Amino acid sequence: MLKAKVVEIGPEAISKNDPLLILFDETASAQLRRVSIVQRFVEVDGQTFDLTIGDTISIDDQEFKVTYVGQLVKSNMEMIGHATFCFQEVPEQPQHNGIYLTPQTFPKIHVGSIITYS
Repeated sequence: MLKAKVVEIGPEAISKNDPLLILFDETASAQLRRVSIVQRFVEVDGQTFDLTIGDTISIDDQEFKVTYVGQLVKSNMEMIGHATFCFQEVPEQPQHNGIYLTPQTFPKIHVGSIITYS
């Protein structure tokens, strides 16, 4: 299990028209921070990032099941804390850095939210 705390939400990070959240760790550039949720890993349990279909991501008390994990998610999360949470059906051409989640309900998220990857 990994836990991260939301430390910043960029002014353009949340769009009513886009059912996704772009996450980075604190190494993100100022330009990326404008459109991203910045997370700081707080509990790593000595594990590498290893998420598979059927696992769970929680944002505070909201729980989502993983329906797809893109091929670049593991390396991007380990290097720069980057992934894109997609709250939609998995398309024919899914994002390589995407984690697709169900239910397809956009979460409530704020600075201080805890994201749990398990």
